[in-house]
Amino acid sequence: MKILLIGLIFVISIAGYFFLSPSYALSRKAQKAYNQQDFQKAYEFSAQALEKDIYNKSAFQIHSLSKQRINIQNFLEKTKQNFENALTLLQKPKLSPQEFLELQWIYDDFSAHYKNLFFTNKPTEEEKQTIEEYFDWFKQLKNKLLEAKEKINATKDSRPL
Repeated sequence: MKILLIGLIFVISIAGYFFLSPSYALSRKAQKAYNQQDFQKAYEFSAQALEKDIYNKSAFQIHSLSKQRINIQNFLEKTKQNFENALTLLQKPKLSPQEFLELQWIYDDFSAHYKNLFFTNKPTEEEKQTIEEYFDWFKQLKNKLLEAKEKINATKDSRPL
């Protein structure tokens, strides 16, 4: 009887630790924020939970997943902005050398971030499709920039000195 009572007290104290622990309370808040797709709050709550208990697996998982979602959202926002900037430049009838360079920089920025995106992040299927559509568009932009550069070089080479 005494062993049963000690076992019951032990189980209750373990359960109380997980339900009343500040780290696990923050972890539950982080999970709730993540489920509501508020990834920034989920990231912040999970970071606070990990500060209190670095062995909180739930907080670690939410922290990692939230960071991935934030990275992908930031990438998509920046890519959309770059895409719109490139479209604005391409609507002009003639590009200045500076505008041509800006297009090159826009492509280079996209390319650098694209290469690193899949290394540490796992996008959803919808995000992956959107990212691939942007990739195809920027790849076409790169090809057009190369063609224009070749035409400019050919024109320079054909001019008499």
